[in-house]
Amino acid sequence: MKLTFEEYQPRQVVHVHKRVDGPWFWTRYSAHPYVGCRSGCTFCYLRGGRYLGKRDPATFDTLIQVKTNVVERLRFELSRLERDVLACGDWQQPAEDRYRLSRQMLEVAHELSFPVFIVERSPLLERDLDLLKALSRRSWVGVVLSFSNLSPRLKAAFEPRSPGLQRRLQCMERLASAGILVGASLMPIIPFVGDDAGHLDEAVRMTAAHGGRFVLGAGMSMEGPQAALTWEAAGKLEPDLPERWRKLYGTEPDGTPSSSAPREYKARLGQRVRELCERHGLLSRMPRYIPDGPLAVNKWVAERLFLRCWELDLELASPSRVWAYRKAAWTVDGLPRSIVDIHEQQPGTGLRRLPEMSEAVARDIERWLLEWPARRKERVRAASPSTLGPLFDATEEKP
Repeated sequence: MKLTFEEYQPRQVVHVHKRVDGPWFWTRYSAHPYVGCRSGCTFCYLRGGRYLGKRDPATFDTLIQVKTNVVERLRFELSRLERDVLACGDWQQPAEDRYRLSRQMLEVAHELSFPVFIVERSPLLERDLDLLKALSRRSWVGVVLSFSNLSPRLKAAFEPRSPGLQRRLQCMERLASAGILVGASLMPIIPFVGDDAGHLDEAVRMTAAHGGRFVLGAGMSMEGPQAALTWEAAGKLEPDLPERWRKLYGTEPDGTPSSSAPREYKARLGQRVRELCERHGLLSRMPRYIPDGPLAVNKWVAERLFLRCWELDLELASPSRVWAYRKAAWTVDGLPRSIVDIHEQQPGTGLRRLPEMSEAVARDIERWLLEWPARRKERVRAASPSTLGPLFDATEEKP
């Protein structure tokens, strides 16, 4: 399939998310230089929806649109935004070999001291290790190397043109050796062929062996052109696999196929990944970047609230209970005042008067605030990520 590049200049390159992406990547902003991806993994959800706009999804891996003004726009837009984590760059080949825009975007982030998050399948990221080290010293860098599993058979079926799995692990090891916070993203975990204990244990174990600090795991969505391609690849791999998937995913009340596996399946999957992480000494969530300052406690408390949402989801708690913690997390994360000041100035009532704050959640926060002075002393400054410790204890007793 012939690859075509199309250059253009968008009016805006930084997407400002309504809320922080907790408890996953903790990003507030995102900016990427290319639209489309040569790897063309069948299960990539970016084939549809807003990402491609009005483009034909069939051109996802044959037409790469290049934002030739991305560096200039990034500098202009970031200079007007509050400093927070920016998902940045795209090291796909051959686009990045040709245009080198991702490296220039890192240079802008370094210039403006913006913390950067990178999720990547390409080991080309190693090319910019010098700049990543400099940026991590000035601000913060978090990297996730993405792979569904480490099976050559499954890679050949669902992502034949993506970079080699061992090369991704070697990239992880080099980043970790350089003091960069790095982990793995098992996304998506492929039902019935990649979600068993053997495949998952290998992925978590090899992440630990190559210096990763954490592993994130998530199931596979099925929607639009992505679903059709993935279904086709599954049938070629194992003839009965598509039918097994149909039974797992089921249908919506209106009779259309469901795009997500049942909540019970996703909870079991999350529990399995968490248990394997504990076995191999890894975190099952990515530590959040928290800058110094009076609002650091708000970010820390919000992190705890987001993590509690995730735990409750794995426990199959009622959706209303999960939402109570999520809405409180959004409230605390956006407060312009220190939550400690609010609590101390109005003991027993201040927290409960905050929007979307339930009595049960307020009690949890009050208990966590007792820990804050000690945690604040323990927490390493974000400007020294080579020794960055987890901002939560993965073994602590659940509230």
